[in-house]
Amino acid sequence: MFSSALWIIWSFFILNFEGSPNWLGSFFYLPHAARVVCIVYFGWRAIPALFFAELWGPSFDIFVLSSFVNIVPSILSVLSVPLALQTLSVFDFHLGNTKESPLNKRNYKHIALITLISAIYNSLLVNLAVSNLSLSSREVVIDQVLRFFIGDILGTAVVLVTLAFMLNPILRKQS
Repeated sequence: MFSSALWIIWSFFILNFEGSPNWLGSFFYLPHAARVVCIVYFGWRAIPALFFAELWGPSFDIFVLSSFVNIVPSILSVLSVPLALQTLSVFDFHLGNTKESPLNKRNYKHIALITLISAIYNSLLVNLAVSNLSLSSREVVIDQVLRFFIGDILGTAVVLVTLAFMLNPILRKQS
């Protein structure tokens, strides 16, 4: 639901405020925040829902043959966050809930690190997959990889700052 809501908000702003370059929306890609937040806080159980939100977000139509090209990039996008967590686990940084945990879910710096690594994986893997699945061009353009990387980071930052402002009064009442 969270991922679908971010897809809708992002699509609304892109369709209504998109400027002259039609790739401007990739500089603030909000749905990556849903991947990071949901997988960090809910674990592997969030992956199927995020995958279907990825397919539903760009108006996936199962009956159109060309829409099957979206499946591989969607899987890679969703798996970029678990891949980032596994990479950190290899270096003995395991995700936990306590302050003694090498990666604490409540520490924004740790969430930013996970976002950064998953954005690297997402930008590289998705663009490689799209270029290999493309019938017209098989080259990976570096500016597109950079746009994906920057867009994932900035989009996640926008969503996390917005959530912090929205949830701060609620969390203060509970403590």
